[in-house]
Amino acid sequence: MIDTKKRIVVLLGPPGAGKGTQAAYIKERFHIPHISTGEILRDNIDKGTPLGIEANKFMHKGDLVPDDLVFDMLKDRVQQNDCAHGALLDGFPRNDDQAEMFFNMEYVSTNAKVSAILIDIPDEEVIKRLSNRRYCPSCKSIYNLIHKVPKKKVGNAFICDNCGTELIIRDDDKVETIKNRLKVFHNTAGPLIDYFNKKNVLYKVSGMTSLEDVFKQIVKILE
Repeated sequence: MIDTKKRIVVLLGPPGAGKGTQAAYIKERFHIPHISTGEILRDNIDKGTPLGIEANKFMHKGDLVPDDLVFDMLKDRVQQNDCAHGALLDGFPRNDDQAEMFFNMEYVSTNAKVSAILIDIPDEEVIKRLSNRRYCPSCKSIYNLIHKVPKKKVGNAFICDNCGTELIIRDDDKVETIKNRLKVFHNTAGPLIDYFNKKNVLYKVSGMTSLEDVFKQIVKILE
């Protein structure tokens, strides 16, 4: 029997959990597009669509783009041909209201299998991973002093393998900033995780293993 359901995946997890890497793996394995709400916003703004013009009014002032505007852009995006068999959503839904809108979408409510996958890692692991990241301001390469250590070091400074520039710690990888990002994540994601759990579509995978092992856990859920 052929399964005709659309496969819709929502990835959840704190910063540093490896969502970006797993999203790339899922996209390649299951042939579904990775849809980022941030990219949808930028695309609409760049193209000067009516929705993009409206969204830019909020972004220009530093305000959050309203849920219904983001939702309208998402509805347009999933009507494209590459979403016929499903999609991997990144950045939506972000709260209970958006989750309600998400499940009421015709694209989701009609013949779709939703899997909300939480990549679970403790806060101390998030701090460890992100505070060990180093960034090249010239060629944009990213290193990690745990598993992707630069080959060169001058004094206390690490040097980019690619272009020889001194690596830096980005502001969002500083410990105090990481702790604040975690606080924001728990405040916003907690209710959303509960919501998906009540819908019986939440799956937890351990993010404390290798990237390959995390993906194996995800494949078992999606296949």
